[in-house]
Amino acid sequence: MSGETSTTLVPTRLGRLAVRTVGDGPTAVLWHSVFVDSRSFDRVTADLGRERRLVLVDGPGWGASDPLERRTTMAQCALAAEDLLDGLAERGVVDPGPVDWVGNSWGGHVGYRLAGTRPSRLRTLVAASAPTSPLPESRRRTLGFLSHVVERTGPVGPLRSAVVSAQLTHATREHDPAAVGVLNACLDGTRPRSVAETLRSFVVGRADLGGELRRSPVPVLLLAGDDRGDLTPEQARESAAGCADARVVVVPGARTLLPLERPAEFAAAVLEFWERHPPRPR
Repeated sequence: MSGETSTTLVPTRLGRLAVRTVGDGPTAVLWHSVFVDSRSFDRVTADLGRERRLVLVDGPGWGASDPLERRTTMAQCALAAEDLLDGLAERGVVDPGPVDWVGNSWGGHVGYRLAGTRPSRLRTLVAASAPTSPLPESRRRTLGFLSHVVERTGPVGPLRSAVVSAQLTHATREHDPAAVGVLNACLDGTRPRSVAETLRSFVVGRADLGGELRRSPVPVLLLAGDDRGDLTPEQARESAAGCADARVVVVPGARTLLPLERPAEFAAAVLEFWERHPPRPR
C-alpha cells in the first residue's frame, strides 16, 4: 500500500462514509467521538501512521460523510462499519482481513459491538473514553431534550459552550486554543439534524455494551482520562477485569477527546499495545 494520503466515500447502510487513508502497513481504523469528526485524530496520525495504514473515518452525519437524517442504533452503526471495511477492501484501498480498531467514545462503542458480535473483523481494539454502561436516566432525559433544541438551532450559544466544557478539560480550554479550534471547526461543519440524530441514536439510545466486551476474545486496551465522570479509571478497570485479554491505561489531564488533548500519551499507549499484539504474518 502507498504511504500517501487519500480520501474516498464508501456507501454503507447509513449513507456514504468519508474516509482518509494515511500511512502504510497493516490497517488500523480510527473512529472519532460524538461532536467531532476524524480531524480529532490529526495530532496522532504522524506517530500511528508510521506503524499502520490508518483509515480515518467520519462517522454517519459528520465531517464529509452523508447526513444522518433518521434515528438508528449502535447495532446498525456496527453493520455500517462492516460495510465500510468491505467496501474499502473491494476497492483495494486496504487489505482484506482483520483490522486494529481505535475508537474514541462513539468509536469505542462501535468497537465493542464489533468485538462482541464479529470478533474476526478485529485484530485488536483500543477504546478511549468509552463507558460500557448506558447513560443514567436523568442524563438520558436531559440529552433527549437537548437533541430537540439542537435540531432547531444547531450547536450554538450556551449549547456550544456546554459541549466544549463536556469534551475538554478546563486546562485545555484555557491553554490549548488549537484544540478548542478543532472542536469548534467540527461543530461548525455539522448539520443540526445530524447532530440531533447522532445524540438520539448513539448517546441517548445506547444500550449496555458490557456483554459484548466481556465475551470478546480480541485483545483490548481501555484508555481512560482522569477527568471524566462517566468513565472513571476505576470503572475502566472493572470493565477490563471481565475480559479475556484487556489492560487499562489512565491518561492524566484528559476528559473525553484523548487524542486531541493528550496526543503524545495517547499515541504512546496505542503503539505500546500494538507492539504487544503484532499482526500475524499472512
